[in-house]
Amino acid sequence: MGTVKENKLVSPFFLFYLIHSTQTGVGMLKFQANIIKGAGNDSWLSVLIFGLFLHLVLWMMLYILKQSNEGDIISFHQSVFGKYIGNVMNLILAIYFGMSSLFAFHTYVDILQIWVFDGIAAWEFSLLLSVIIFYVVAGGFRIITAISFFGVIIPALTLFLFLYLFEYIDLTYVKPFFNHDLKDYVISAKEAATIFLGFETVLVYYPFINERKKANKWGYLAILTSTLLYTITAFFTFMFFTQEKLEHLTWPTLQMIKFIQFPFLERFEFIFIFTWLLVVMPVICVSLWASIRTIKLTIPNLKPTFILIVFLLIFNYVNGVLTQLEFSLKLATFTSMSGLFIILVYIPLLFIIAVIKNKLAKN
Repeated sequence: MGTVKENKLVSPFFLFYLIHSTQTGVGMLKFQANIIKGAGNDSWLSVLIFGLFLHLVLWMMLYILKQSNEGDIISFHQSVFGKYIGNVMNLILAIYFGMSSLFAFHTYVDILQIWVFDGIAAWEFSLLLSVIIFYVVAGGFRIITAISFFGVIIPALTLFLFLYLFEYIDLTYVKPFFNHDLKDYVISAKEAATIFLGFETVLVYYPFINERKKANKWGYLAILTSTLLYTITAFFTFMFFTQEKLEHLTWPTLQMIKFIQFPFLERFEFIFIFTWLLVVMPVICVSLWASIRTIKLTIPNLKPTFILIVFLLIFNYVNGVLTQLEFSLKLATFTSMSGLFIILVYIPLLFIIAVIKNKLAKN
């Protein structure tokens, strides 16, 4: 395990794009229908509070990485828990990143089938996406960073699209404000937590960031941007749909986009879904790259290209064979629960260990 070569490093401000792009994938198209399960029309507040809380989680992550030999979670596991236990923990983390990538991949293929080409088999979409993913991930971290840049621009444009929908909103849909119990806000926060997952990949790619001390502020800004984007989107959606109707919508953002019409374009949501591929690609590729790098550094004999091909074969098998709704729900549950465990339990635990390690090193 060695230091990353200088020609593979990226500028500090790219940390903003890497973090923000991994938090705005397919979840942005459907999260509103999930978060209302608790605080209803007030659940936008849960999104805001949880997003602000994640700044603390990121601070813990950066502190952990600071105590790592190579600046990543892989070497931290090995130095704290020993070679064998540390490697097992690395492989578990690699599985989680791989499943996160698969979930984003699987969900986007599902969107294409439901909204655009319901007569085309899932494996055909899967094969086409696999070719794109192969070239992006095989191209290296700098190519993935470039894709992440575009993955930030597209969601930002979404807010401007809402200007076309102002004539349909009704402020009374979100009133009265703050009329729920604390338990309801907690339920909504739990549902909202999953949309912020993805930024934990910083635990793996952080050594590729040049001048890391300067980069940290960009990481915090990225999470703040994601928080504001989701909060504004949630609040706008609650003014657009009644709570009763929203409960029965699977893809609320896409339903709103359907209201946008141009004289020269009848089905604007088709264009929106295809351009959203640029948003989904960073989520898929960053997580997949993090998984491959973790496996590579844990088992040096395995070639990255071989690992990538194995992952893509698994992705195509899942999308071609395991097409049942039950599997999709299980995959979503596993990914969300694993992610919540990592950011709410495992990261704080590692933080405590890192603090102890630092104090022992000073004594």
